[in-house]
Amino acid sequence: MATTYHQSGVNYLLMDEFKNACIKAGGNAPQLIEFPGYYLIDVLEGIGSLNQLADDIYQKTKKDFYYQVGWGNAATILNDLVAVGATTLTLKLFIGAGNERWFADKTRWKNLVRGFKDAANYSKAYWNGGETQTLVRTINEDSIVLAGSSTGLIQPKTRLINEKNIEIGDTIIFFKSSGLHTNGVTLVRQIFKDDMTSCIEAIKQKTIIYSPLIVELLIKGVNIHYASHITGHGWRKIMRSKRDFVYRIEKVPKPQKIFKLIQQKAGLSDAQMYADFNMGIGYAIFVSKKDVQKVLEIAENLKIRAIDAGRVMMGKRKVIIEPLNIVLDGKSLKIR
Repeated sequence: MATTYHQSGVNYLLMDEFKNACIKAGGNAPQLIEFPGYYLIDVLEGIGSLNQLADDIYQKTKKDFYYQVGWGNAATILNDLVAVGATTLTLKLFIGAGNERWFADKTRWKNLVRGFKDAANYSKAYWNGGETQTLVRTINEDSIVLAGSSTGLIQPKTRLINEKNIEIGDTIIFFKSSGLHTNGVTLVRQIFKDDMTSCIEAIKQKTIIYSPLIVELLIKGVNIHYASHITGHGWRKIMRSKRDFVYRIEKVPKPQKIFKLIQQKAGLSDAQMYADFNMGIGYAIFVSKKDVQKVLEIAENLKIRAIDAGRVMMGKRKVIIEPLNIVLDGKSLKIR
């Protein structure tokens, strides 16, 4: 019997209903603040359970992957922020420990701090604070909760990446991931709880930070019609816009080894894998055909593999992955 992401304890349908209720209550779906010549945007994100995976490995093997955790925590924030075309200004870290003993292991937390700081430097963000808490009898006493926030600037306003700019005929360009990134770890921890080799395979590669690439594309005059960070909900995130389009994917890169390991161990179909995991693709942007070559060249210069993967077409909202004969229906994605 297959072990699905839902069965591991992550129910997107329940979470998405809550998220959408919060957006409605706040009355402001995009976190944009408008000023005469620019926008400011703030993003709050969490790393999920990647640090829990690092805990599992550390306790059983004494191998330390907290650098990847610190970097990954920053990366998931920064990658969300730049999806609207923002240049990163500030970055903040939140950490809540279940017990003060967590802070006694200096090697572990120093690597976490180093990873977060290196990610901030890479994205040219100013790490200017955050919040540290000890949450006794609130969370697992042997672990931590990680999150953070970032503020970005969109200037001039014409750099704003907005779903209103998507056009029929747009080219879909994929940017490769380094592996699992920060999504899907709950299932990994469940199915590989006694297999530390596979757990290490899931965490050893740093999450790619795409913000320098997206900012460089904008500086070089590429008109990005839309951008999507491929995290939770897998390739369904390609159709994150609520507008009715068919996203036809014609080229599918070979996913990294970790995805095959997950699929075999959990007994999942190709459709289930592509609906929940990034499957080797960390980011997608939509551009006019005339900008495709420029995007590919700039990505190559920054050592991020880019793929001319598909087209935006007229039709009811869905993603069609042609080479695999998979259709991801729009009704399966209910987030903003």
